[in-house]
Amino acid sequence: MSNRRRLAHERLEYYLVYLILAYRRLILIVGLLFLVFTIANIFLNRIVGFAALFPAIFLLLLGNSYNVVVYFARLVAWIATLWRQED
Repeated sequence: MSNRRRLAHERLEYYLVYLILAYRRLILIVGLLFLVFTIANIFLNRIVGFAALFPAIFLLLLGNSYNVVVYFARLVAWIATLWRQED
């Protein structure tokens, strides 16, 4: 990996971490509302309810845990710069 690609990757990672941390409270509130919606859906339709349970738990983890934020930002930055062409 060239130095330029590594710098773009790290810059994107830092930006994503700060962006997620800036909206941490909103992510937590959306995660809680989505969890309530998911629990209500589990009683109506089990497949849809359990399928929606994983994103709800992920949003709650993203709103509560700094480590999850950092690893998620690393994953997104890696995927975003995976097929980037070197200049």
